[in-house]
Amino acid sequence: MIGFLATSALFSLGVSATVYPKVESYSGTTFFDGWEFPVETYDNTTNGDVFWATAANTSLLYVNDANRVILKVDNTSSVVYNEKRYAPKLLTKNVYEPGTVWVMDAVHMPYGCSVWPAFWTQGTNWPTNGEIDIVEGINQRTFNQMALHTGEAGTCTVSNSTSMTGSVDISNCNNDATQNSGCTVLDNDNNSYGEGFATAGGGVYVAEFATDGIRMWFLTRSAVPSSLSVSASSIDTSTLGTPVAEYSSSSCDIANLFGPQRLTIDITLCGDFAGVSSLLAQTCPALVGDATCYTTYVINDGSTTYANAYYELNYINIYSSSSSSSSSSNSTASATTTLTAGVSGASGTAKSSASAASSGAASGAIRQTAGGMGAVALVLGVLGFGALF
Repeated sequence: MIGFLATSALFSLGVSATVYPKVESYSGTTFFDGWEFPVETYDNTTNGDVFWATAANTSLLYVNDANRVILKVDNTSSVVYNEKRYAPKLLTKNVYEPGTVWVMDAVHMPYGCSVWPAFWTQGTNWPTNGEIDIVEGINQRTFNQMALHTGEAGTCTVSNSTSMTGSVDISNCNNDATQNSGCTVLDNDNNSYGEGFATAGGGVYVAEFATDGIRMWFLTRSAVPSSLSVSASSIDTSTLGTPVAEYSSSSCDIANLFGPQRLTIDITLCGDFAGVSSLLAQTCPALVGDATCYTTYVINDGSTTYANAYYELNYINIYSSSSSSSSSSNSTASATTTLTAGVSGASGTAKSSASAASSGAASGAIRQTAGGMGAVALVLGVLGFGALF
């Protein structure tokens, strides 16, 4: 209790804590607790060629026999021209204040030509209240891209320094100044995304949302410490080493640019990032003639193209530094349902404000619980294997 009070006192003084106690844990059949489906039925924010899955899409959202959560793109349907392919998008019911750390432990992330997964947060009013991209990859890249997107209430920049291991691609975080790209940092570890990530057994992504800075780490599977586990009662970010990306409050006005954040995990296809022909051609065959990302990959059979377009997750833990850091994003609590174990088996683009609107309850296959939390640290465990099917 003394340690927790000390942590709270640090935050009241505007100083970042490094130790956060666990307040929520999502894994196995409880993974979907506290998550919702988007109100939108399709990707109207980044122009991706997907319909968002619902609780009825139990072949895309389930727990496998290894007790791991699967979130995947439909790779069994033949999609006709002018239709879209179903893919997952989930948003947390709660929002999180500064003092939050999100950690993602993964062994498989979605990848493949036209595939664009993201694990990210954003404020209610976008981009005024900010966006944090923790994990974002496209097509067959081998590295993760992190970013902040900010509005006009202050300045926010990032530059290469010894305080982080990643490489700055775009330094200005102002969304208007960068044509919605934000300020991006690229991970130099070629196992931080894609096939190499899965082959290495995955790893752990950590993001700390604090008053003195926003920091992100990646630890490949062989470097993951025993202290990062689903049962860990707390997380100490000071033990994680040099972050891959650091956006310090000395150059980024976090207090004025970032409001409470809502966490999102999704996969879209093509769209404003993965579908850009020049970026697609970096890791996939160049488009020929009148062909587009959509006509080349999304329509017709998807069994080969989207065989690796899935998350396989161990857990998400949420750690909080204070009891006032998070609250429900909706005024009424959602119904509680149960998820049953299922079948075995160069610059980014901002994701706009429609995603921050109130979402539909994750019903049917998904159980939800309401409840407040404090400032939070989140750990998401994702497991990486070869093609699921």
